[in-house]
Amino acid sequence: MIVLSVSLANLAVAPLSPSTTAKAFLLLPICNGLIEAFDVEKGRSGYGVAVMMMSMAANNICSTGFLTATVPNPISARYILTASGIVLGWIEWLKMALPLTLVLLVVSWLICRWMFKPEVKGTQEALEQVRGLRHGLGSLSRGEVIVAFVFSLSLLLLIMERRHRLNAGFVSLALCLVFFLPRVGVLKMRGFAGSVPWGSIMLFAASMFLAGSVSRWRVFEPVALGVFEFFRLSCLPVLLFVPLVILVSMFLHVAFTSTTVYTTVMIPLAISLARLHGLQPQVVAVPIAFLTPVALILPVNTIPNLVFYSSGRFTQKQMILYGVVVSLVSVLLILLIGLPYWRFLGLLQF
Repeated sequence: MIVLSVSLANLAVAPLSPSTTAKAFLLLPICNGLIEAFDVEKGRSGYGVAVMMMSMAANNICSTGFLTATVPNPISARYILTASGIVLGWIEWLKMALPLTLVLLVVSWLICRWMFKPEVKGTQEALEQVRGLRHGLGSLSRGEVIVAFVFSLSLLLLIMERRHRLNAGFVSLALCLVFFLPRVGVLKMRGFAGSVPWGSIMLFAASMFLAGSVSRWRVFEPVALGVFEFFRLSCLPVLLFVPLVILVSMFLHVAFTSTTVYTTVMIPLAISLARLHGLQPQVVAVPIAFLTPVALILPVNTIPNLVFYSSGRFTQKQMILYGVVVSLVSVLLILLIGLPYWRFLGLLQF
């Protein structure tokens, strides 16, 4: 149940921030506390592996369910809009992804329990230590309440953006200025500029610009044409072509160290391949967009993977084995449940 609770914690914080790295650093000390409560040996405990591995996997998997959970999601939505005219706003993305996210989260938890069986038992002393982690946090401070309110209001404005017609981004930016008011006491201007991850912000802006440019000028079409002709993909029927593209795209995560970069390369390439085969672009773009955050095979595939791997609670061999199994199950889930479900929603026609 502790391993499952780690998954649910990731699900709870997923829509609040597009930075999976920030969420990893948020949950890492909690996971360490839950492991240390049972006084297990570092690197030799199935329970320790299960808790840390599940948190890492859930950080990836839960990012599929919400448009605001990771940077690649709005980039993918931009590509899909340009290629097919399908609008994937916050609510539309939720309908498209969250049911499958929940299924994949439960399945990944079952796989984790099967592969890394916890050897500890819930003694009264250990459970008291776990409860102590919660009590040690104390009650919410005034600043924490203000931050929670501003985050929640910003998210609500984004969800309802198509109804109130306001620019949720500018409104959220204005709301954040509340943090700097003299009597609020959340942030101080002095030292703030130096602590802001300006590089990450610029990367996000550049990625969105690149997504629009690639979609408009179709710069990956010559690459797609070369791949299409070299592997003679035109000879494949649709029932083989679509699963093959999804499967290959899934395991090409190992060649990237960023899901944002992966998105800007793989989504337009898949769209071009679909067009060459005479299919609607979204037939492959939507599955690959959903699977983009699920990069579990290597520690270097994402920064959050490195964060959890650096804890020393699991080995690279254990991660690769678990990542390959979950990746294969993810593709199978898309083929058996995802494609029919998205067809039922009207997103796909084939």
